[in-house]
Amino acid sequence: MWTDVIPALNFALMWLLGLTCAFVLLNQSRVSKTLGRLRYPLLFLLLAALLVRLIPVLLLPVGAGYDIDSFHLVGNAFLNGEEVYTSAARGRHPYLPLHMYLIGLLTYLSRITPLPFVSWIKLPAVIADLLITAVIYEVFRRWHETEEAAVYWALLYALNPISVLVTAYHGQFDSIPVLLLLLSWFVWHFGRHITRSAVLLGFSILYKTWPIIFLPVIFIRLPDNRRRLTYSLISIGIPVVFTAAYVLIMASNPLPMLRRALTHSGVPGYWGLSALIYVPGGIWFDSEAVVAAILPFQRVILILAGIFALWWTRHQNALDALLTVLLTIFSVTIGMGIQWLLWPVAFAVVARDQRWLKWYTLMGTLMMFVHLYGLHLYPWAGQLFEPRLADALIRISFLPVWIVVLFWTINRLQRANKPLIELAA
Repeated sequence: MWTDVIPALNFALMWLLGLTCAFVLLNQSRVSKTLGRLRYPLLFLLLAALLVRLIPVLLLPVGAGYDIDSFHLVGNAFLNGEEVYTSAARGRHPYLPLHMYLIGLLTYLSRITPLPFVSWIKLPAVIADLLITAVIYEVFRRWHETEEAAVYWALLYALNPISVLVTAYHGQFDSIPVLLLLLSWFVWHFGRHITRSAVLLGFSILYKTWPIIFLPVIFIRLPDNRRRLTYSLISIGIPVVFTAAYVLIMASNPLPMLRRALTHSGVPGYWGLSALIYVPGGIWFDSEAVVAAILPFQRVILILAGIFALWWTRHQNALDALLTVLLTIFSVTIGMGIQWLLWPVAFAVVARDQRWLKWYTLMGTLMMFVHLYGLHLYPWAGQLFEPRLADALIRISFLPVWIVVLFWTINRLQRANKPLIELAA
């Protein structure tokens, strides 16, 4: 691992450019010609997914500064036996109590091994990305696609720059709840295993609360009220039980935890309408006051948008509906974390929505590059430009990918009565 941040980030930039080129050039005919005779295709996929992530994980001495520091505070508080939500890490863990146990283990491992904390904290998400790649490969195998086609679709995730940026550069763990949610859909789609699907969804919600949007998607597709009740009780019961257990064991007040975990909706000003308000703000009007006036309505807007998308996609299969609901919410939200850009990627691959996925990936990679290389990994934007311009450039970088999301959402709503995949027999 480089100890000098600048050359490490320069190398990581070259790595990202090469990866992005490989992703852009990826197509099914090229995969068939060059990889059609692989003896162990799944092993190849796992090694490819591992390589593109492990190199930056091992060589970068940094991640997104605020997030890595937050994980460090949480890990230290956990190992010291402190109540994470009211300790020095107060406000730095806006999630329900599950990932903190893994953070504590990784913090301990960083103390007893030469590998630094910033590398340890990224490894679980790397493993999750490998497993997502394997699940996608297995999905297309079960749909009786050719070996070459299954490899191609899995590579769309394995070599996806957004996935690599979130996991290996930023250091966030969003691929873990994505994996659990994908598995929840997988066991539902292939076999209608209601209990298994609900358990996996419950743990996904326990990791990050956003996967709860899959619950109403499945709820309206279950054939009777008994199974609807069973699925709902299990998927909601798991986060409730784990949260209650933490509160009882730590003898803590649940309000600080629940307030953060259940109300956290991203940082306003860097996505959607709020960013469009912030950029000219301070010149012609008080942007913070305008955004503050809009914020109280954000949750209502998100709920109404979600309900509309659920109703509009009610005749689609669960996967297509999930992806459309997620994109609809992305279209209208005014709070955003750049790591959230990972959420639709795996589901778009499985839904075979490759044309929109490629545009989304390119524009999302551009946004993440501006944020990571301009602010989070190293504050180059503040060094190259005067503060107002630097802030405006970082905020406005959302616009290309947001435009793609808007048109992608409209396109998917228009196709709502033409499912992209067939329901399993």
